[in-house]
This record gives sequence, C-alpha cells and structure tokens, in this order.
Amino acid sequence: MARLRRHACDLRARFIERRNPPSGLPLTISRRRVYILPTRNGAVFAILLLVMLLGATNYSNSLAFALTFWLAAIALVSMHHAHANLVGLRLSTIHAGPVFAGDTLKFDITLDHANARRRRALRISADGQGATTQVDIAPGETQTVTVEHVASERGRCMCPRLRVESIYPVGLFRAWSWLQPNTQVLVYPRCAGHDRLPGGAGAKQSSRRLVLLGTDEFLGHRDYVAGDSPRHIDWKASARSDDLRVREYADRQSDAVWLTEDRVSAADRETRLSQLARWVVVADRAGVAYGLQVNTEQFGPDQGPAHRAACLRALAVA
Repeated sequence: MARLRRHACDLRARFIERRNPPSGLPLTISRRRVYILPTRNGAVFAILLLVMLLGATNYSNSLAFALTFWLAAIALVSMHHAHANLVGLRLSTIHAGPVFAGDTLKFDITLDHANARRRRALRISADGQGATTQVDIAPGETQTVTVEHVASERGRCMCPRLRVESIYPVGLFRAWSWLQPNTQVLVYPRCAGHDRLPGGAGAKQSSRRLVLLGTDEFLGHRDYVAGDSPRHIDWKASARSDDLRVREYADRQSDAVWLTEDRVSAADRETRLSQLARWVVVADRAGVAYGLQVNTEQFGPDQGPAHRAACLRALAVA
C-alpha cells in the first residue's frame, strides 16, 4: 500500500511538472491551467440533490422538481464563479532573502490582476503543504503575501511550486492552479559548530596593532609638517611651545583570522562548511578582521556586511 501511494505521488508530481514547467515572471493563470473538483460538501450536496430528484419523481411533485433544479443551477453557477476567481490572476514579483540551511525561507509574493473582478478567499501555499495564506484582491489592487518553505540543503534553492486555490463562493467546488516561478534563492551552509575562532582569536582580542593616521586612539604630539590638516593642530599645546604641535591618532584593528577547511577536524565536508559558516558569523559579530579560503578562492581579510555576505555566498556554492 505504501509503495502504491508513493507511485501515485510520483505520477502526480510528474504530471504537474509537465503541465507547469518553471517559467520566468510574471506568471498568469490561464483557463487551461485551472483544475476544479467538488469539495466534500459539494459531494454531499450532489447526493442530496439526487435524493430530492428521486423523491420528486416518485411523488410527481412539481414544487420538488423546481426546488431540485433551482439548487442544481446554484451549484453550476458557483462552479463557474470558482473557476473565474482564479483565471487572470498574475504573480508579478517574488523575493526572498538568503538563509542558513535548516531555517525557513520566506518568499514575499506579489499578486495582482488586470480585470474588474474582485478576487475573494484566495489561498496560497508552498506545494500544497504547510501553512496556507488567504487573501482578497480588489480590482486594480496589489497584494503581497508571504509563503514559507524550509531550506533543507545549502546551495541555490528553487522557489517551491505554489498552489493557488479557492472554494469561493459557497464551498461546493474547489478550483486550483499551480505556479512554478523560475526563481532561485541562495541557502548558506547550516550554521553549526563551536564559537572558538582558530588561532586563539576570540570575541575579545588581546593583541592589537595600531595604524598611524587613524582616528580612534590618541598617540601623542609631533611637530607640524607642511601639508598636515589644520584640524589636527593642537593650538593649546602649540601655545606652550615655540612650534606648532599636531595631534597623532591611530586606529585599533584586531589581528586578522584566516578561516580554512584544514582548520576543521571533520571528515565530512558539509560539517566543515557548517563550522566555517559559524566562524564567519562569530567573527563578524565580534568585529574581528577575518579572511576565508574555500576551494581556490580567497576573501579578505576584511570586515563588514559586504564581506560577510561574500564569504557566506562562497560557502553556499562551494
């Protein structure tokens, strides 16, 4: 039974992929891409109509016939509205920031439509699983919804297949469609391991080097040299001597730390990359200058958000 269920799921997935290949944005739901079936309430309603029809036929009751056909007409009209509620809906933009493997990707999806029909009770989910977001879209309005998807592996993660469905207006029919944006998001390696940086470096660096002509630490005075900025002249100290005195400063910079795979004692490469990602995060938070070597590429040593993003990106695609 389990094998048959897996086989059925594989056939379903292949059918969906064949009918809805990855496409660039914007994506518009066409009439041929909308599927519709009765809901459980719709099936019960159909059985009820059949019973009413048999009863009306048995008793030759014209009012019973009228009520049965009137209810059947309502069901057919609701099927038309459920189908039209999806046709023409457009996915215009999609965005998600990079995350670490094991975390949740949050895709911000922008939906709109070009006609004057109001879209009601639209439900959007990732591959028909997980949390479902419901939204209404007025004529000429743009709505942004968030769809979550767990990033299981590092690298470039394809946006999951999106299921858009609706049981509007009365819940007798479920209309749905699949959207597969050709959008990829970068997933960093899992941030795991210990926080102790290699080479004895840590969050509090004890050994520092001073760089002259900085702005952080006052070193003392020196004689004025042609070309020095007047802002650096210490006029009070100059008044106590016969020469102009200039204030001299220096920047404090932590000793650079090099992060390489050979500093991680692990046989599995994914474990090594996870430790390197952890070190990048720790060094960035501690304000330590660090460099990264992965494969044949070297980054830094440097600091800052841009350097952090470049290092994590290199680890993601290593």
